[in-house]
Amino acid sequence: MAVGIHHLRTFLTAVDEGSISKAATRLHEAQSAVSRRLAELERHVKQTLLERSAEGVQPTVAGKTFCAKADAAVTAFDDAMHSDLHRVRALRVGHAWSAIGVYTSEILRQWKEANPEVLVRLKRVDDPAGGLTTGQSDVAIMRTHTGRRSLREELLVMEPRVVAVPSDSPLIGLDEVLLRDLSDYPLVINSFSGTTNLDLWEEGGQPAVAVEVDTIDDWQSYIAAGVGIGVTPASTAWMHPHAEICYLPLRDAPAVPVYLVWASNNRHPALNSFIRLARDVVAEGAE
Repeated sequence: MAVGIHHLRTFLTAVDEGSISKAATRLHEAQSAVSRRLAELERHVKQTLLERSAEGVQPTVAGKTFCAKADAAVTAFDDAMHSDLHRVRALRVGHAWSAIGVYTSEILRQWKEANPEVLVRLKRVDDPAGGLTTGQSDVAIMRTHTGRRSLREELLVMEPRVVAVPSDSPLIGLDEVLLRDLSDYPLVINSFSGTTNLDLWEEGGQPAVAVEVDTIDDWQSYIAAGVGIGVTPASTAWMHPHAEICYLPLRDAPAVPVYLVWASNNRHPALNSFIRLARDVVAEGAE
């Protein structure tokens, strides 16, 4: 059987759901049909794209690479099929872990009221560029300056940092927490998409690194288990509360810039309107 766009959609849905059965439910198909289509795709590309277990599925290394390409292909296909002004495809807003923090829900709410015909699709991608450079998003929320000529960016807000500690940490009893107070505590670092490294501390006062991780979920798991502490933008506390983690203000840490970033050649008809709305909501919230 020839492999087509439906195979790519099925693969992306399985990755998004983390489960073949959930993907089948979402696609309104039998689980056997979804499994068969995924197997056909893997035979065609001669790669195992999904690691299957009793807990569900997750992309292999090859699957992660293929996922970005499949997402871009499906988006291009949808653009071609929905090219008329009355059928604008969803605007994909990528982010690595915390979107725009406290402003996120208000931006989505106001967008829905003003533009009900165009869906804004938040897309969490374990990538500091929020999937922008791999074609998975139209605009990304980033907390690092790109410096790339092909990308445009707008600074939305400067975000304070907090320290994430286990719920029984002695740091909770301090009147205020400074960077130097953290020097004796091992650090959990998200080295793939995070914003913290040892450069925050002066030489000689740097904490030891307990473990480096790639995702916000693993970062929280290690902190909750008492393996170490973490330093993160305040939006993490808002978007990712955890019963076994306390987030404490970090008084002397430099703030983190939050940018909207998009490709200069992106022509999505809703892009500029979304950027203006996000800017206005953040400005109103900062007053």
